[in-house]
Order: sequence, then C-alpha cells, then structure tokens
Amino acid sequence: MNNKVFHNIIFEHLNNIYSYILSPKEINDLTFEVIKLSTNRKVKKNKFLTQEDIILVTYADTIIENNKSSFFVLNKFLKKYIKNIFSTIHILPFFPSSSDGGFSVIDFFLVDKKHGSWNDIKKMSADYKIMVDVVLNHGSKKSKWFKNFLNNKGEGKNFYLNFDKNINVSNVVRARSHKLLQKVSTENGFKYVWCTFSTDQVDFDYRNPKVLLMFLKIIKFILAKGPIVFRMDAVAFLWKRIGSSCVNLDQTHAIIRLIRAFLSKLNSNSLIVTETNLPFHENLSYFGNSDEAHLIYNFSLAPLIINTLIKGDSTAFRRWSMSMPPSRIGASYVNFISNHDGLGIRPLEGILNKKDLNLFLDTLKKFGSKFTFRKYKNTSVVYEANISLVNALSGTIKGKDKYAFKRYICAHSIMLSYEGIPAIYIHSLFGTKNDNLLYKKTNIKRSINRHIYSYMNLEKELKSNNSDLNKVFNNLLELIKIRKKQKAFHPNATQYTLNLGKRFFGLWRQSNDKQQSIFAISNISNMITYLDLTSLNLINTENWFDILSQGNTKIESKNNKLKFLPYQTIWITNYK
Repeated sequence: MNNKVFHNIIFEHLNNIYSYILSPKEINDLTFEVIKLSTNRKVKKNKFLTQEDIILVTYADTIIENNKSSFFVLNKFLKKYIKNIFSTIHILPFFPSSSDGGFSVIDFFLVDKKHGSWNDIKKMSADYKIMVDVVLNHGSKKSKWFKNFLNNKGEGKNFYLNFDKNINVSNVVRARSHKLLQKVSTENGFKYVWCTFSTDQVDFDYRNPKVLLMFLKIIKFILAKGPIVFRMDAVAFLWKRIGSSCVNLDQTHAIIRLIRAFLSKLNSNSLIVTETNLPFHENLSYFGNSDEAHLIYNFSLAPLIINTLIKGDSTAFRRWSMSMPPSRIGASYVNFISNHDGLGIRPLEGILNKKDLNLFLDTLKKFGSKFTFRKYKNTSVVYEANISLVNALSGTIKGKDKYAFKRYICAHSIMLSYEGIPAIYIHSLFGTKNDNLLYKKTNIKRSINRHIYSYMNLEKELKSNNSDLNKVFNNLLELIKIRKKQKAFHPNATQYTLNLGKRFFGLWRQSNDKQQSIFAISNISNMITYLDLTSLNLINTENWFDILSQGNTKIESKNNKLKFLPYQTIWITNYK
C-alpha cells in the first residue's frame, strides 16, 4: 500500500470518527500523527487460517510452581505436554492490574513481575502465535493516568469519560447492575465517571483523539514484543453518545477499521479479534466489509451446544446453525464452549424462547452455577452463568447421570467440527470442576472456573492412568490431532447443517479443493439411536470411513442403518 492510499484510508476513518468534533485541518493533522506511528517492518509470510490452527486460552498463572515465574511454568508445560498441538496461545492479561482477573489494567507497557518479562513473551512468540488482550474500553482507577485525571495534570488528565450526574442514561445497554456514573473527588471538585464494567474500571473518552493515539502506541509497542494477534476486549462499548444505547455505534466500527489499517501497515500478518458478547446479529457486524475484525467470537455456539446436550434436543441449535452465514475468505469465527469468564446468556436472545431459557438456567443452577446479572429496563436479568464446563455437562434436565464424560467429549467433537477456529480453555483440557473454595475466598463468581493448579499436582494427575484429568486430557488431545489432519475442517471450508431429527446434530463439511467431505454427526441424547444412511449423500463410488473409530471403520451404505451409542460422534469421510 503506497503512502497516498494509506493517508486517504486513515483520513477517511478519522473523519468518520471525529467529523463533528474536529475541523478538517485537525483531522488531517491527526492523520499525519497516525502515519508517523505506522512504519513498515519486514515480516515472514505466515498462513494463519488453516485446519491446523487451534487456540489455547490460559492465564499466565493457571499453573504455578514455587519460586518460578508464571511464564516459565507455562512454557515448561506447553513444551512437555502439548508441543505442536496448539498454534496460538492466548495469554489472558498479564499486565499489572487491580481487579477483574487482569482486565482492570494499571499499565499497558509493563508485565506484572510475578509473570516474568516481555523477553519471555518474545521467546514464546518464536514457537507460537501469541494473542494479547488490548483492553480498549476502560482502565484501572489505580493507574497513573487516573491519578493524573484526579489531579488534573500530566498524561491522562483528560483520558476518562465523565458527565453531569443528572444525564439520562436509561437507554444505555448495560453489562452489569452497578450504578453507571460513579462519583470521584478531583482537584476541580466532584466528577461523575462512566464505569461500564465495575467501579474500579473507568471508561476512556475516545472523543479525545489523544486516547486513540495512545492505544495505537500501545498496540505498536506490544507488536514489537512478538505477539501478532490482538483481542479487542469489550470493544462494542467504546463510543458513547447520550440518548443512544452506547453500544455498536458507528464511531466504534470506524475505530476498529482504523486499527486494522494501522496494524496491517505495521505487520501484514497481524490479526484482530473482537470480543463482543452480544446477540448474534450484532456480533456479526464486527466483520464489517472485510475491513474490521479478522476473527469474531461465536458467542452463541457455547450455550447452544450445552443446552442441546442437557436437553437432548438439537432443534434450536439446528435452526440457528442453518441460518449461520459463512465467513469470508481470510476471516473466521472463533469457536469455544468454555472460557475464563462465564457462559454468556445474551447471545441466546432471539434463539431460545423464555420457557426453554428458564429450563436451561434452572438446570445449570442445579449443577452448581452462580449467575451474574445486568440491568435491563430497570430490572435485573442473567448476563452470564458462572460454572465449569464439567459441571454444566454433568447431567441432563432430568438430573445428573452416568454419561458426563461421554457428553463432555461429544460437546468438544461438535465444536471442533464447526466452521471456524477452535479455542480451548486450558481448564477444558483438564476437565476442571467448579472451584467453590476459590469463589468463597475471592467472592468473585468467575473464580469458580479459574482454578489454580500446582505444577507438581497437575503432573501427578497427568501421569496417573486412573485419574479423570488424564482421561479427559488424552481423549481431547487425540480428538484435536485427528481434527488437524482434515482439510474439510479448514475454517473457510463449506459447511451445511443437516436435518437429521432432534436426537442428532450433523454437519457436512467439504474442503476448499472439493476433495474431502466429512459428515460430522453426533447423537446428542442418552439413548442408543439409529441413523438412516439414506439421509446422507454418501456417493456410491467413494469409500467412506469413520475416522474417530479404532482402525477407521469402513461405513457400508448398504447396511442402511448406522448405530450411535449415547453421545457418540462419528466423522464419516471419503478421504483420510
């Protein structure tokens, strides 16, 4: 991209953001400031979007060892147990932080000393694509910037959003139930700062171009340390306009487009992932016109898979999946069924009716879930369910049963076959149960799914053939290994959702070169169920195999019926 074209692109994005705040001259001057930051670097070409790409999501200190830094222990575990399994490691916020599991960042230019240093990040970047959280929307009250805001001097003094306490915020979409405007004492008297997520996290004021420039500097700084994948946390809330919902505004999308152009200039291999825990149609908007996010989280997938398996009915999931638009080449969904936060409920809006949603939530509650609430039209509604995946899948709507492990593997089989790039939370690898002790200690509901392992104890479990952890770990790794070999699971490969009745969930995937087809079919019930093979297009001139069975069992279409055990998944392919 030549300089003139780049200048025009940046100017257009800035004009879309600031046209009603800045003059054309000021926007042009701002454009040149962005260009100054955008120096090109030579980079090695890298193909990211393939079936071999799997993301591991972990905190730096999920696994700890006495007198060892978090990064050292993490890298030790990766090299010993899962080398060459995952292409990308998403290390959740490792900056100095005051709350919210690292997402209340104090200083974006520093690594928390307990984790290690930027040099450790650089070393891991040689073996993996490192994904880093850029918390664009808000920052910690403990930061130097916020202290400068309170004292009205120095960098940060005008970085934070504050309004008159009497403004009408009734239309604002809320993620939490606390009071939105928080009173703080400043050098210039009391002010009311905007706090979307907690009273410790104050929202930045992007109406001030210096805020945007600062985050471009932060992104450039991090990029130079090795990471190339940037997760834009809570990005939907960036821009506020009084009287509006203050979510998904046009200026927010323009900021993402600008960041993408900026990053592409610095490193053409860099990727943007937007984190927007919203109803499905709103989430999709963050692909833009192939000029915003490279990857968006498929937030609806997790609660739909879990609901399907505990209800034993795929109807709602199938209907949603049939309406799922394919991603464009070079972009994709990030699929997951568990994460460091909780199970988002907003992404089910418009998919599950009220009766089915209440049944789902009641079942999760019986299995040990806590719930986080948000404000909606002056009432509190469930925002997320805080529960480990193991506990969520420990039974059905009728209660706990003996099929928990089979149900757990089935959930991952579906997720791994779905269009997109799989992201696996490290606790899913271990089959970690609800950590109620940690929850009681912290009084933070999300802690229930953030257990801390000692390296020594974890290793004992991994080496024990009798442990549940070993069983889960090895079964999932084997499943991932098989998945990575299938061209039909390329994130941009063709996908059709099959209509096989309520007890099955099935997909047809076809590789981009049309050579491989896979019928990925799961029995989502606790009963032995038979599938009529005439419902599948198994071409008679091809040989078909179940690649998940021992010995890759040949599928004979002449048998007409295919037997599925409770929660069994079969991947039928013509090309192995």
